Amino acid sequence: MTWIDLGDPLPRPSPARYEPTEWDVGLVCPLPPCEQGLSLTLEEVLDARVSQRQFALMNDQQLGDFLWHACRTRGVGASNLGFDLEHRASPSAGAIHPIHIVLKRPGCAEWWLYQPKAHALLELKHAASKLAGLYEHSLKVLEGDDAVRILFLAEPGKTLGKYQDGCSLIWRDAGALLAVMALIATAQGQSFCPLGITGEPWASALADQGKLAGVGLALLGTATGA
Repeated sequence: MTWIDLGDPLPRPSPARYEPTEWDVGLVCPLPPCEQGLSLTLEEVLDARVSQRQFALMNDQQLGDFLWHACRTRGVGASNLGFDLEHRASPSAGAIHPIHIVLKRPGCAEWWLYQPKAHALLELKHAASKLAGLYEHSLKVLEGDDAVRILFLAEPGKTLGKYQDGCSLIWRDAGALLAVMALIATAQGQSFCPLGITGEPWASALADQGKLAGVGLALLGTATGA
């Protein structure tokens, strides 16, 4: 067995300020406000959760409700790291939340960045060409023609500014977010399936060398027959 030792994360004695990625964006599409809360109990959601591999198309309201519950920013706090700390549904080391959510909707070439503070989708310029290989690669794992493809895109410098040997924290953040998404999809009667691929080597091409890294992919849609 080969085990990759990512080290033991510890807070740095003096945090290093980090300048977050500046995104090259085009259209801004606000998502509709969430219409309703979740009706299932936590026990019902835990008992019902299972990965699904059949997907039907989602409308803006359904996608917006999913992102509202799973990913939106619920509060912010000042920090000395060069960016705000955030409170979201999923836990994150140091309240840093280094995982960005990038979406490709079925039938559309564009990839969109979810902005969790504004609850809006931002068109990522040039992402369609840079992520074309990732899209084709993901189809080989699971076609899901009517699914929304969700790329988990890490910005490691945010976490590494506070923690030495912090790479494992980034992977744990991605796993926590994945779990929250799976539970929210179940609570909303939607189909959700994580893929084993990371998104590399295509995801990191969205920024300068070393600024971004793919840490997962998932498919989301409404349940077939719903």
